Amino acid sequence: MVEEIITLENDDVRVQVMAHHGGRITHLINQRDEREWLIGPRAVDTTPPRLDDVYTDTNHFGWDEMLPTIDSCQYPGEPYSDLALADHGELWTALWEVIDRGPTSLHQRVEGQRMKYVFDRVLELRGAVLRCEYRCVTPVDTAMLWALHPQFVTRDATRLQLHPEPVSVLDTSRATPRVRDWPGDLIVERDIVAGSDLMIYVDPMVAVESASLLDADGSSLTMTWDWRFARYLGIWADHGRHSGGRVIAIEPTNSFYDDLSKAVAHRRSTPFAANQPLTWWVEIALQSAKVAAP
Repeated sequence: MVEEIITLENDDVRVQVMAHHGGRITHLINQRDEREWLIGPRAVDTTPPRLDDVYTDTNHFGWDEMLPTIDSCQYPGEPYSDLALADHGELWTALWEVIDRGPTSLHQRVEGQRMKYVFDRVLELRGAVLRCEYRCVTPVDTAMLWALHPQFVTRDATRLQLHPEPVSVLDTSRATPRVRDWPGDLIVERDIVAGSDLMIYVDPMVAVESASLLDADGSSLTMTWDWRFARYLGIWADHGRHSGGRVIAIEPTNSFYDDLSKAVAHRRSTPFAANQPLTWWVEIALQSAKVAAP
């Protein structure tokens, strides 16, 4: 089956989305300066991933949605006692349905593969802003971890800045997490050894409300999100360990941190009550590169 690619476009932004397999957003382009913000595939192979595949073993790229966990684990208690939850969740391997579409908007829906839930995502271009609206409902009280997973490709000296700035972050890249100072920004080639990656979380008591990627030429991306739902923030930065380039993934989430079972045990996860839809949003604003005066 050849995957259908849906394009959303206005004068400012062009977005391309896989209609069915994983609902993956494959391109996010600033039309004003042609800046592509999402990393492309590492290989020509376009075989769709399957449930229980290990995410980093696949030809992953672009922007995926994570639910109901990131790290594979066992579901913590009822109603799915000891159910095995797949690596990086179910959404990135599931078949999505197109509910409605237009030149600048797309409504998709996907149902749980092992757990019972219905997940909706609506993408809409509003000038230079991509608005993402989410809705999820489950028939039974359920614990679920949602996280955004957009693999933003960085250029030389692209800086990540957080607003407001935290004093420190938790480095979860090692077996034993450690607290480290936040230096004010993050630059992949400066801060991460080639061939390695970094996973950090902002202290769960600190409310970071937006994050920006700033290119040297003035092109930028700023993400804001519904902090009432996604009150935690993870950041994954990769210097060629798992990706075909330099990547920073800004990952707002409703749980702290990657393992649903641990998040529930530490009461760091938003519950999904039976038949009570939860809604939240993410916005990404693109700014064009500065044009030099003649």
